[in-house]
Formats: sequence, structure tokens, C-alpha cells
Amino acid sequence: MKYIFALFLSGLSISVTAQATRRIVKDFDFDLKKDTISVNSDMRTLECSLSTQQYKKIVSKTITRLNFGNMLVATKKGFEFWNDYGRSGFISVFEYNKTAKKMQLVKMKRTDYELSGTYSGENGGNSSVDLLTNKYSAHFNVVRNNKIVKLPLITATMVFPKTYLQTFGDDINFSYEAKCVAIYNSYQLKDK
Repeated sequence: MKYIFALFLSGLSISVTAQATRRIVKDFDFDLKKDTISVNSDMRTLECSLSTQQYKKIVSKTITRLNFGNMLVATKKGFEFWNDYGRSGFISVFEYNKTAKKMQLVKMKRTDYELSGTYSGENGGNSSVDLLTNKYSAHFNVVRNNKIVKLPLITATMVFPKTYLQTFGDDINFSYEAKCVAIYNSYQLKDK
């Protein structure tokens, strides 16, 4: 039985590793030709080559806080760029925009391991914003009387400028973080 469980864990590990990487080759622009996205750690950028752009290298703005454990994850319609920052982590979701013929940032997700500044890890949560609809939703926890309390689902409208791969930098992630923390603080006070 132990052998079967170890084999299962090994297979699961291989499966996750195959899906998360620092370079993805796949058809992002849906023309049946392979395209490439990669993380350039030396330059601290994302780099993309699309067949619809004659494989011209498209480079993001500098990602000022590029974490060592960053990775790319392939999705059905594009890819996710994962970047973790100690107390929080961001996932930036890109999909091909057929009209603009560019990779567009369509969603941001954020995990807050804690928001109070105490680094206890007990209060925090996760949130996401759909950049095509401007719809924001979040699940947060607070600590009250030494107990973790889940706040009600938070929804709001959150607007960001249209962002393509070549105009993407982590400044938009930190702008998102500031808005998330402001919403969290206002709801934490309301819910008392």
C-alpha cells in the first residue's frame, strides 16, 4: 500500500512539473503554428514570439520584483504568469486578443497570506479581477477574539488600463494590491 501511495505522489509531482515551467511552446494565436512565451530572469521580463507577428520577439516591461520561484502555466486559451512575494502572490492571466493581434492581460489573481502587518498568516485571503468585465471578487479572513472569521464574499468594480504583454510590468500587480488592501480594510471595519 505504501508503495502505491509513493507511486501516486511521484506521478502527481511529474504531472504538476510538466504543467508549470519557465518556457511554454504552444499555439497561442490559434493559427496552428507553435508560439513561445518565456521568462528572461537576467532581463527580468516576459518574452513572447507569435507566428502571427512573424515571430518578432515581444518583450514586457521590467518586472521589478521577479521572485526566484516564478513560473508560467499553460491554460486552454493562453498562459498564467505566477510571481510570489512573501506575504502575497500574483497570477497574471494572458490570452490572445484576435482584434489587436497581441497577448492581453485579461485577469489578475492575488493571494494574501496576511494583511494586518503582523505576519501571523492567520488573516488574508484571495481575490481576482476580470479585466474584460472589471468585476472584482474576494474572500478574506480576519482574526477576532483569537478566532479566524471569514468575511462575506466581497464584490466590486475595479478598472485598470488595457494591458498587453509589451506594456505589462509588475506595477499593475502592485496597483491591484493597493486596491485590494483598501477594500479589505473598509470591509474589515464594516463587518465588526
